[in-house]
Amino acid sequence: MNTGVPATYYDGRTSRPQAVTLRFGGDGTLTVELADEGAAPLMFARSQVQVESRLGDGSRFVRLPDDQRCEVTDNDGLDAALAAWVAPGAAAWLHHVEQSWRLALVSAIVLLALGWAAFVYGVPWAAKRVAFMLPEKMLTALGDQTLATFDKTVFDPSGLPEERRRELRGKFTAFLAAAGVRDDYRIEFRAAPRFGANAFALPSGVIVVTDELVKLAADDAEILGVVAHECGHVYHRHILRSVLQNSAIVVVVTLVTGDVSSATAIGGAVPAFLLQSRFSREFEAESDAHAILLMRRAGVPTRHLAVMLESLEKAHRPKSDDEEEDKAGMMDYIRSHPPTRERVQAIRDADSAK
Repeated sequence: MNTGVPATYYDGRTSRPQAVTLRFGGDGTLTVELADEGAAPLMFARSQVQVESRLGDGSRFVRLPDDQRCEVTDNDGLDAALAAWVAPGAAAWLHHVEQSWRLALVSAIVLLALGWAAFVYGVPWAAKRVAFMLPEKMLTALGDQTLATFDKTVFDPSGLPEERRRELRGKFTAFLAAAGVRDDYRIEFRAAPRFGANAFALPSGVIVVTDELVKLAADDAEILGVVAHECGHVYHRHILRSVLQNSAIVVVVTLVTGDVSSATAIGGAVPAFLLQSRFSREFEAESDAHAILLMRRAGVPTRHLAVMLESLEKAHRPKSDDEEEDKAGMMDYIRSHPPTRERVQAIRDADSAK
């Protein structure tokens, strides 16, 4: 039997401590020798003993059946005794890592790298999975809720003549048919003095086009180009994915439980995102590519979309003496639809390459 390890024993019935010596036998037994003369030693099989992992030089417990335990302060002595009795495994490894600043630094770097990768790649991947898990009924409810919120806060009823609205809806329906797309989309017209010429795609497939955008377009094909771009946001579920990426807890719960009803918590975030945020470059490029595909199929030159983006950018540039107000209006547009030179050039290149 090896050298004993001093410890303090608690019997699990009273709080009275007793001085003991732990002896780890080569036969796999642990003997607890009580300091009281005449007291019989306690014997335990290896399977009955649990040794806590070592953390620094703090005391740790050797746990025994029936809430019995032995508190040990001599960590080095305990580790030496365990080495001949049972491999300390994780306890020794953790202590070694803790005492090595190099390993601790490497561990910290690895954890930071994993956290960064999870945020940059893991969350968007998970958000996409959840976005495409949501049923159509939920998308319809989100779309109706968002439109109702907009109608109460930022939109006015459209001032376009009914005949003009009917004409544009007809052209859009014909455009979708020519592009081979099911008519799962619906155009709604609204006046939006605060936002001016703009368009919004809702998760349900409703695309809101402002009166100001219709009046800005020199050709109805330009309107179709913008609407086709919004169809891309709906098709790829960019709105939901963007909101979900900022709701990591909802994403994790939905993926783990498979209960998509938990994702309804994002309903109130959709209007806020559309009004205050912007799509990523990746999402804008993906929607542009979708618009190009639809326009090619329908025989509509893609340059109309490029022209419309340039017109929108010019329309939102400061024009009045109230520079701050004009800048705010321009930023409202840029946040939701940033028409960069790269996007316009890519669309023009697509038109010349067909």
